[in-house]
Amino acid sequence: MPWVGGLVALACAVPVAAEDPAEGASAAEDRLAEVQNSYSGPTGGIRVIDAGSGPKGTFRLALQSEFFIIRDYFVPSDEAHHFAGNLSLTVTPTDYLEVFASAEVTSAWSDSNDPMLIQRVADVRIGLKGFYRVNPWVIVGGDVGLLFPGGTGDASATFRATSIGLRGNVTLDFRDHEKRETPLLLRFNARYWFDNTANLTAGIEDRRYEALGGVTPRPIEARHLLTAFERFAYGVDRVDSVRLATGVEVPLVVKSVGLHPMLEWQWDIPVNRQGYQCPVTANPNDDGCLEREKLKAFPMLLTLGLRILTPPKGLAFTVGADVGLTGARTFVRELAPTVPYNIIVGIGYAFDPKPAPPPAPAPLAAPTGRVRGHVIEAGSGTPIEGAVVRIAGQDASAQTTDSAGRFTSYSLEEGDVVLEVTHPDYLASECPAAVPSEVDCALVPSSRDGQLRLLTVDREGNPVAKATVSVRGPSEHQLISDSNGVASVPAIAPGAYTARVDDSAFLLAVRDFDVAERQETTVQLRFVRKPSKPRVVVKQSEIVLRRQVSFATGSDEILPNSEPLLLEVADALLRNTDLELVEIQGHTDNRGERKLNMDLSRRRAESVRRWLAQHGVDEARLAARGYGPTRPIAPNITAYNRARNRRVQFKIVRRSAVTADATP
Repeated sequence: MPWVGGLVALACAVPVAAEDPAEGASAAEDRLAEVQNSYSGPTGGIRVIDAGSGPKGTFRLALQSEFFIIRDYFVPSDEAHHFAGNLSLTVTPTDYLEVFASAEVTSAWSDSNDPMLIQRVADVRIGLKGFYRVNPWVIVGGDVGLLFPGGTGDASATFRATSIGLRGNVTLDFRDHEKRETPLLLRFNARYWFDNTANLTAGIEDRRYEALGGVTPRPIEARHLLTAFERFAYGVDRVDSVRLATGVEVPLVVKSVGLHPMLEWQWDIPVNRQGYQCPVTANPNDDGCLEREKLKAFPMLLTLGLRILTPPKGLAFTVGADVGLTGARTFVRELAPTVPYNIIVGIGYAFDPKPAPPPAPAPLAAPTGRVRGHVIEAGSGTPIEGAVVRIAGQDASAQTTDSAGRFTSYSLEEGDVVLEVTHPDYLASECPAAVPSEVDCALVPSSRDGQLRLLTVDREGNPVAKATVSVRGPSEHQLISDSNGVASVPAIAPGAYTARVDDSAFLLAVRDFDVAERQETTVQLRFVRKPSKPRVVVKQSEIVLRRQVSFATGSDEILPNSEPLLLEVADALLRNTDLELVEIQGHTDNRGERKLNMDLSRRRAESVRRWLAQHGVDEARLAARGYGPTRPIAPNITAYNRARNRRVQFKIVRRSAVTADATP
């Protein structure tokens, strides 16, 4: 059997495999030497091929198999088995060309067919693949391949059934990306397949038709045609196809073992170049035709797998599974059925016959020493703890200064070095030193200030220009927004701040925020223009509302249409600083249970209190209490009166002796 010979060849070839790549070879060249054959022969993943190939002068041998066992597949209540073994060889004779060949044997069995077993020996594929590396991570190319199908014992039929494919390929290898190296490969294939495999079994169908006596005209006779199982076993399609395929491979390394998970997809789109006329029969159990079944009969395959690259250079194992997405249950006379599933196992070896270069002589050990140092603050001489010290131009671990600002380097070759010293609170510095020696390195403190960017917008989010905002905290600033509604402070001490709308044309608004060290903080402040007719009036004992706060029915949720009103209330409280304590009272009408009304009125008052606190009013100035239906302002005998009783009131409990600001 071909795969037995392949195993023997592998066993004999392993001892003469090339050793590790020569010193100085790039990682990309090292990876290229380990590319493996795809199932159909050319180098690539499992089903999807690479645009490129291995290094010049290398070749690869692979033995792979696939199989499935299934019931109720070709016809109801049947049992079917399938096994295939494939031996492939690829050679890269030049920097731009790959030659590939493969031989496959298949065995298919179904207890619903006569004969139940169909074996095919040596389906042979040969081809050439050309490729070009556009840049380090993009490879483009194309290939041409020939298929010589076997299995009928008729050499002339095999010659007539010879099929040819033309394919374009693209591979993106992000491991070699110039900006960011990522363990990811993407493959794309597009192939046109001139399929003549129907000629392989034309003689079988001719003999069957003659045995029927020719009573029914052949264009409408279907009994002599191959069954779905036979089309599958012989691999017969009566139409050409366009195959679109893509694959993803993630090359990982775990403890010197390469683990390459793969996900691949391919879709064959039939093209009836040969003008085959599908006979339609009245028997509902017969196979259908592409014209009727359309997309659900197009072969589509999903492949998942894992390639394992073992420490012996070039040796790889592949395991995977195919899943038929379409064409696996809907059978048509033009196409061989798509596999319902496949289990795939394989072994491969990549050979690099170039001899390994002799090992370089070990260099003479150079004299070594250490640098001992002291990192201090420039001017004051204060030791700096936690400073990071690196040796410029050397891949040595960094040192961190102790509480006394001291450090000791690892052993270094004698000579002059430059120390790179950094600390979050100081400007980075370079400190020349000799090995061995002791050195003092001084750092200049850096500013801890942050930056503030204030955005002034109206209720619709549009910029408000020339708006005045006061900012108070560790430092104080008076800002005016520009034409884009932006006001900035390029250097501001870190800490907690309060921004306050300080413009007579707008309602007062307050926003608390924090400025972080050495970071830009962006704060949005919403400006609401004062209404022409105030809806809130501050009197001696009460803040009077000319309309009521609205809530969702039976809830303490404040409706959005009450926001302008509450903004005016907040404005009144912020401007009238003499109002030391204001009680927010919730009231209801007398409908419903008294206990529920008392709870609802309390929750609504608390909801208003929270809203005002979130908009800059000191919580200590606000109290909330629910009175339910106990304090009506009108008899609860009409809908209008009940609506008046459902209200929120603001009672002034305590004033200070300070003269109040002018009310709006």
